[in-house]
Amino acid sequence: MGLAVPTKSFECTIENGLAHIDLAQPTRGNPIDGTFCREFGLAISELSERADVRAVLLSARGRLFSVGGDLMSLVSQGEALPATIKAWTADLHAAIARMVRMRAPVVASVHGNVAGGSVSLMAAADLVVMAETARISAAFSKIGFSPDSGSTTTVTRRIGVARARRFFLLGEALDAGTALSLGLVDFVVPDDAVQSEALRIARELAAGPTEAFGAIKRLFSQTSDRSFESQLEEEAQTLAAISRTADAREGVRAFTEKRKPVFEGK
Repeated sequence: MGLAVPTKSFECTIENGLAHIDLAQPTRGNPIDGTFCREFGLAISELSERADVRAVLLSARGRLFSVGGDLMSLVSQGEALPATIKAWTADLHAAIARMVRMRAPVVASVHGNVAGGSVSLMAAADLVVMAETARISAAFSKIGFSPDSGSTTTVTRRIGVARARRFFLLGEALDAGTALSLGLVDFVVPDDAVQSEALRIARELAAGPTEAFGAIKRLFSQTSDRSFESQLEEEAQTLAAISRTADAREGVRAFTEKRKPVFEGK
């Protein structure tokens, strides 16, 4: 089973609660262009509303994860470039915002190089599994551009304001070990294990308490915007609401019966 709308820039399959988005333009370096932005926006809008989607795995084919923005397409725009950027980002930014807010956890499987706007796509995932030889770079400033794709938020939430600012101002390239130490990625594994490990984690999440996962995501996304007292009350209100779910009742019942819970994402 897949998406309701066919896509060209990636393939999406849905099985046993897991939606797998696989970037499928390896000969071009899996770029972010107008087609990708439009298709990704439609895909995330659909996946975020599907009851049968309980986790998402984001991966890519070929030697690279993604080169980021399609510079050749941008160069060809000439004086129309600003309008093109606004059109692309309207779709892409809405998609990333919905991906961050959707109840299903998102796992990114990253290999090769991750560059430009795709760094934000990676950083917006809830968990990132990275190959040990992979590298991350965001050379916006090297070509006279500023960041987009939510980079100044998604990367900052992972590594902090000062370190993120340095990363973008200097157009740094980070190896996997450095990215892990900064918190930009969550796991670093051998190259030949990155996809299998990301898939294992995604499947585990797909079998978990989806409503609770969504609540956890929401709570952490707003910690920097609320006072401590306000966040405490939000935690209490959220926990009370989650305690009404079937999965919460199953979790408590399984604990008292000394067995593994069977969650249904409800």
